[in-house]
Amino acid sequence: MKELIGRGVSNGIAIGKICFFKNSVLDLPDYEIDDIESELARYREGMVKAKNHLGEIYDNACKRVTKDESVIFKTHIMILEDSKFVNLVENAIQKRKNAEIAVYNASIKLANMFKQFDDEYLRARCNDIIDAAHILLNILQDDSGKASDIEENEPVIIAASDLFPSDTVSFSETNLLGFATNDGSQNSHTSILARSMGIPSVIQIHEPLSVYNGYTAIIDGQLGKVIVDPDINTLAMYKAKKERYYKHQQRLKNQIGLPSLTKNRQYIKLAADIGRLEDIAKAKANDSEGIGIFRSEMLFMSRDTAPDENEQYETYSTLLKAFPNQNVVINTINAGSGKGMDYLDIPHEKNPALGFKGIRISLENPELLRTQLKAMFRASVHGKLSILLPMITSIDEIDYVKREIKKVKHGLSLDNIPFSDDVKLGVLIETPAAALISDEICKCVDFINIGTDNLIQYTLAMDRDNQKLSDFYRPHHPAIRKLVKMCIDAARKNNKTVAVSGQLACDSSITSTFLSLRTDELVMIPSNILKIKAVVRETDTSSPAKLIYSAY
Repeated sequence: MKELIGRGVSNGIAIGKICFFKNSVLDLPDYEIDDIESELARYREGMVKAKNHLGEIYDNACKRVTKDESVIFKTHIMILEDSKFVNLVENAIQKRKNAEIAVYNASIKLANMFKQFDDEYLRARCNDIIDAAHILLNILQDDSGKASDIEENEPVIIAASDLFPSDTVSFSETNLLGFATNDGSQNSHTSILARSMGIPSVIQIHEPLSVYNGYTAIIDGQLGKVIVDPDINTLAMYKAKKERYYKHQQRLKNQIGLPSLTKNRQYIKLAADIGRLEDIAKAKANDSEGIGIFRSEMLFMSRDTAPDENEQYETYSTLLKAFPNQNVVINTINAGSGKGMDYLDIPHEKNPALGFKGIRISLENPELLRTQLKAMFRASVHGKLSILLPMITSIDEIDYVKREIKKVKHGLSLDNIPFSDDVKLGVLIETPAAALISDEICKCVDFINIGTDNLIQYTLAMDRDNQKLSDFYRPHHPAIRKLVKMCIDAARKNNKTVAVSGQLACDSSITSTFLSLRTDELVMIPSNILKIKAVVRETDTSSPAKLIYSAY
């Protein structure tokens, strides 16, 4: 028996034989062409076929996951149609490179650009670029290149060096148990699809997986490990664990439609943290009570120009209309260097987490802020809008935004453009500085949201994405406990609404503590909402003995 340790990206237990899947290896020809026009025609014909093939993959994906998740493959089509990609390919062909090597070089160049982003979600998009190009390359070489079905008579665990999104949906549902890969990212579309399909998955296993082809194995998606050739006792234990997990999932589904109330009828709001309109469906499917944070910076990233007022208005309106009777919180742009916003001329920084980001960008680019605020207020007539200010460290920053809001509202009134007068203003508490002055902050805003991911990172002085620091990363550190409690107490003292977001919001071991502290709202990614609701409904806040006061 051997344990292979990786990173779990899709929960669940899978037990079965390993089938090693070898992605089609492209033996690309590299030669100088004689007829440029003929080669351009061959490339363009291949493009048409590749887009048609991706359309078929999209149709098939819609049968297994939601349309919002299947749209990944429409995005692949957009990648192939992207002017940067097309220009790179056609310019190379004009220089007498054959189509295959031109496509390959273009895809690698664009993928490497995305790898430079400090945002994990954007870094994960490089896999989509390679996938789209891979499909085109197979077509240019008259090779389907994909195993549409697993050549096994029994259900198997797919092991691979890495999997593309198109691989993920190509395997037959009837004989697919789980995924295990050497590479991969939690935010890759492959991982997203695995979670949507309910396929237990572990990535970033630092041992060759091909040597275990045919072995019986167990995938533990929660603990992030693969157990190869388990002994009888381990196998029996995991069969029982699998049954318990299945019952637990059924129990979570039963939470849908139930109020988020403790046994003694204390209410806490559970809302979603999302960054794209495509995530609305996930939020609704998981019973989210409105949107706790819509990360508007996703609108601004990876493009040549900032979104104009109308584009932002349409996005915010769509979001508010989706939750007409529930609160929707939209943050002002919260991004910095390495986020693919070259149009802002943000200098490259050695430590972007401590640099030019969040509210600092809005203050330095007042027209950008005014445009966003104007779009928000125009959209406010379609629902219940709240505006959240990120990376605040002083009251002066809040006062500046308030003055800009006053100007925007005055301008809209002069132009007879309707807007709601009941838009709330809040602050995202994510620095120790903001936490320490939370009492003063609460006096000049309507609500606060404690962003625990950054608060932990800045308080402990460590990058949460640095794997070398994982043993030192302590979300329950006494300093974090004190700062979080300080903020909640400040909100209670000033009679302001307080929400908690990030890692601690979806940590079920301290849900009862947030209830005992009378937190108004927990904000988390949609997939965690039902889990936390189940904990809430099993908690009795009238019985101190049952509360985990030691956690905070």
